[in-house]
Amino acid sequence: MEKFLSHRTLILNSTFQPLSVVSYRRAVSLILNKKIHSLEDSKIVFKSEKTKINLPNVALLNYFVNAPYSRRVALNKENIFIRDFHTCQYCGGVAESVDHIIPKSKGGEHVWSNVVACCKKCNLIKADKDLLNTRLKLIKTPEHPVGAFWVKTIVGSNPDPSWNKYLKSA
Repeated sequence: MEKFLSHRTLILNSTFQPLSVVSYRRAVSLILNKKIHSLEDSKIVFKSEKTKINLPNVALLNYFVNAPYSRRVALNKENIFIRDFHTCQYCGGVAESVDHIIPKSKGGEHVWSNVVACCKKCNLIKADKDLLNTRLKLIKTPEHPVGAFWVKTIVGSNPDPSWNKYLKSA
């Protein structure tokens, strides 16, 4: 029954946009205060003498929250791997390291558009060379993460399956 301790609930704005990921305690508090209602229930049920609460996997706010800011996503190895689906952006193999497309020694910056996940073999081939001076080609141009990417950084690359349809629209 201690599974609820690690349970997370995806909170959607009243417009169905992902807004937050909260602990079971926060989810129960929001339900009791009638600030959210469940869209997808988990199998976890809290019972008291007068109340029975199904812990939601996904919940919708009963009102609109203006969140004009976009969440900042840290530029680190883990998040680069999540963005690139743990796939080498040169050969399509399993990524094991991060590569700067324009090497830092050649003036390349440590920014989202200049870093990609890559395997050790491709990293050794590219080394400290300009990409144009190698036989390697990028599978896709790296970009700054957008939309609900921040959710993946919180829960990893495998969020609860009931979240999928709500995260795709973000």
